[in-house]
Amino acid sequence: MRFQRTTLVLLALVSALVGTEALADGFVIVRPRPEYPAPEQLAVRYHNVDIQIRDQVATVQIDQVFRNLNRHEVEGEYIFPIPDGAAVSDFVLWVDGRPIHAEAMDARQARRIYEAIVRQQKDPALLEYAGREMFRARIYPFPPHGDRRVKLQYEQLVEREGGLYKLVYPLSTEKFSSRPLESASVIVDLEADRPIRNAYCPTHDVDVEFLGERRLRISWEENGTRPDRDMVFYYSLAETEMDMRLVPYRPDRGEDGYFMLLASMGYDDRMPVAPKDVVFVIDRSGSMKGVKMDQARDALVYCLKHLNRDDRFNIVSFNSSVESYSRDLVKADRREVRRGVRFAEDLMSAGGTNIGEALEQAMRCGFSRGRAGFVVFLSDGLPTVGERDPQRILAQISARGRGPVRIFPFGVGYDVDATLLDQLADENGGFPTYVRPSEDLTEAVVGFYDQVAHPVMTDLEIEIDGARVFDLQPRQLPDMFRGRQLVLFGRYEGSGRVRVRLSGRTQGERRTYKLEAKLPRRVYHNDFIARLWATRKVGSLLREIRLYGEERELIEEVKSLGLAFGIGTPYTSFLVDESDQHREFLTGPAVDRARGERLRSLGRASGGGGEAWGGVKGMFGDGRSEPPAAAMAKKSGQAAFELSKEVEELASATTERRDASRHVRRVNGVTYRFGNGRWVASDCPEEVLADEHRRIQLRFGSDAYFDLLTDHPELAKVFALGEKVIFAVDGKWHETAPAPGD
Repeated sequence: MRFQRTTLVLLALVSALVGTEALADGFVIVRPRPEYPAPEQLAVRYHNVDIQIRDQVATVQIDQVFRNLNRHEVEGEYIFPIPDGAAVSDFVLWVDGRPIHAEAMDARQARRIYEAIVRQQKDPALLEYAGREMFRARIYPFPPHGDRRVKLQYEQLVEREGGLYKLVYPLSTEKFSSRPLESASVIVDLEADRPIRNAYCPTHDVDVEFLGERRLRISWEENGTRPDRDMVFYYSLAETEMDMRLVPYRPDRGEDGYFMLLASMGYDDRMPVAPKDVVFVIDRSGSMKGVKMDQARDALVYCLKHLNRDDRFNIVSFNSSVESYSRDLVKADRREVRRGVRFAEDLMSAGGTNIGEALEQAMRCGFSRGRAGFVVFLSDGLPTVGERDPQRILAQISARGRGPVRIFPFGVGYDVDATLLDQLADENGGFPTYVRPSEDLTEAVVGFYDQVAHPVMTDLEIEIDGARVFDLQPRQLPDMFRGRQLVLFGRYEGSGRVRVRLSGRTQGERRTYKLEAKLPRRVYHNDFIARLWATRKVGSLLREIRLYGEERELIEEVKSLGLAFGIGTPYTSFLVDESDQHREFLTGPAVDRARGERLRSLGRASGGGGEAWGGVKGMFGDGRSEPPAAAMAKKSGQAAFELSKEVEELASATTERRDASRHVRRVNGVTYRFGNGRWVASDCPEEVLADEHRRIQLRFGSDAYFDLLTDHPELAKVFALGEKVIFAVDGKWHETAPAPGD
């Protein structure tokens, strides 16, 4: 049977927890009345949260509006599960300007209420709150087609664990709301008594704004959204010049562990910045004419005006021929910058595209080995003049190389040679940026330059002693910049104390920073680390396949990671048959066989309007799909552009993706996939799946069902997936199923 969710709606509240993954959600239960038909679910119009952290105390304010979609008034019961370990110092609930009495209940009373609701509504979503205390309040009436505004405020101590502060905001409204929220926002203002070093959100694409070395603001906002995961925010405060934090994750599955390393020298205007050499290589061919050329000039002028006093620069412009501002790098003093700006403003577009000679000339500009060296290369087309063979162009640049010069290519529009740009970045320590025709080139270049404007340490190397670490992502460490941080993921074998040494060049000398930390045998929190590691690993493998050809071992590893972590790739596709809502997870040849009118990919939709993995129109899910090998081999055009953009996003991911999130979930370190009307653990053996006698049957809502939950509280999130779940506990496979008569 389908889940009955018609009487529940989420009011997501905040839980500023540290050192635990337990979450707290508030929600409204609508009470049916005999004189009216079954009420329709309330709609959440907006959900705005403001969190202020001062002296480790988080003051949380939630503002939300519910709308009654029914033609008659309804009565609601508001329930707020108290966060595990929270010491709520002040709890105030206001409804339309009036304070409402909230009844406090201990965990035992709360559990009885949760279980009664689960049995009555045939909906297991509440089970993840079992075992927690709660507040409960009656809200009446909700007028027909009317709104009720709920405002909540409470305070909670933000504790510290392992040198990191961790704030968790429960934003996963999807399981309770069938309609998107009109708008949702979260703003966190942090004011510390010491400089803030690391600030990192692995779950959402947030804006982090430093308002000074001791203040920052993170903000997230979406319209027409159905949030499906909780927001996690980490920060650390200065204890030494270099702040390093090692965050482990190792589920109880007998497998190797995962870790995340955060390293930052913080946002401090007084911090010494390494001088840099930067050459801007700008395409002024005929295809750049118009808006693209205007935006390229504006971006170049911005970068020139924001060079540091000790920097050196040059400009190389090209069409059929190549023209340079100067023969060699020049010092970025006021006079040279003014002249460089005039040179940039005079650039006009015409002629062909001589990429090879332009890059060669850039590499001959006299980069110094003692300085950070960057080449910013911007082009919108294929090489049409001079050397046209991409491999020869790459070989010539390699031969001309002078020290560790990073190349950062910008591909503008769909006509670029995407594989050439990818290889330029991959072989020269940079990363590519792809700008669609509809996007603002100035904004993309300015955003990039603001990231790299202030290098503080270059040529990074890392050593970790005390345990075997492997599969570091990224494989090549980037440079460190003021106000930016290094985010490194990896695997580890063994356990115990480890010593981390991070070294690099700063102010012309080699410096080493040290950290002692512990990699434990088991740690159940922070499971996002495994998924982010896997996402980056998949991106790295796809980049290698795309640039250097398909190899069976690489493809099989991509498939394996895609299956285990629910990551969409050209070799693993999530498909839906909408006629009966039957969901399948297909890989390899099955993807090609699955092309049909009723099947569509559940990858992220493209800006071009097609639905396919990574937005590559026509790659999967329609009758014109191409097999992965053909798609990966494309070098130019929209498909190649989108594929390169997607692979780069995978390889550099710092936030969790939403690939197939509706039917692939990762719970307690295990991936569950939805198919044939049930959720199945990805590590369930085929023989167990094929033979129901190998599974212990557990009726949903029975006493045995809740007894097992009592003995194994960690199953709360597993049970919350749905009524039908196949899972393992204590080495035995179980299956939950609807009660007789459902």
